[in-house]
Formats: sequence, C-alpha cells, structure tokens
Amino acid sequence: MIEAKFSWNGDPVVRALEEAAWEGLQRAALRLHTHLLETLNVPNTGESRKHPTRKTASGRPATYTIYPHSSRPGEPPRKRTGWLQRNVRYELDRSALRARVGVTENARYGLYLEFGTARVAARPWLDSTFRVLLPELRALVLAPVEKALRETKLG
Repeated sequence: MIEAKFSWNGDPVVRALEEAAWEGLQRAALRLHTHLLETLNVPNTGESRKHPTRKTASGRPATYTIYPHSSRPGEPPRKRTGWLQRNVRYELDRSALRARVGVTENARYGLYLEFGTARVAARPWLDSTFRVLLPELRALVLAPVEKALRETKLG
C-alpha cells in the first residue's frame, strides 16, 4: 500500500503575492503621478506690459500679461498658474488592489486640453505620458510579483 501526505501552503503564498502586487501597484501609480507632474511643469513665462490707455484707480497705467510661449497643438500644455498640475491626484485602494491617477473635478479643463475642443486643438498630456511609461509601469508591477514567486519556489 502507498501512502501520500498532502499539505496545503496556498494561503501564505496568496498573501505574499497580494503583498507583492500591492507594492508594485503603489510604485507604478506614484511613478505615473510624478511623471505627469513633471510633464505639466514646463513654464509659459508671461510678459507684463503696460496698457496703452487704461489706468488703475490710483491713476497709474494698468498692466496686463501676455503669454508668448504657449504650447503648440500636440505638445503637453505649458503651465501658467499651476492649477492643472496641483489637481493631478492619485488614489490607492488596497482592498480592491487598485490605483487611479487623474485630475480632480476642479480641473476638468485638463481633459479639454487632452482631447481638444471645437476651437482648440488637443494638447495631450495624460494618455501620451501613460503610453510612454507603460513598459516601465508594467515592470514596476511585475518585478515584486516575480520576486515573490521565486521566493515561494513557484516561479
């Protein structure tokens, strides 16, 4: 008669893989968030000019700002006030093993810049940055998982 003994070690392995996936997902989300902030950090230096006819309440010439270095269609938008950059956020949800990176509702005009409108050509910054970083983001997520698989002797 042949006897066999079977022991289940799946629960610790599953926990180790979930922990590794969570670590990689956090790193990838933070990398994308950081790169988006860098993409939106190209300044559009404005020039202050005196208005030829208007005066302030105190009688001095009024000033206005022009932005001669605006982004071209197809380029990421250049920063004037930093509002869009300050409203790029990320959310991490460990229970769902999910990360989201995007803009808050306060800066939804970032989506108008991303896709363009009937009057303004697109200045893509979100999707184009994601596509450029996609191989790196995949590696950031998979590296800890592959390491955990090797350490559990399943890989």
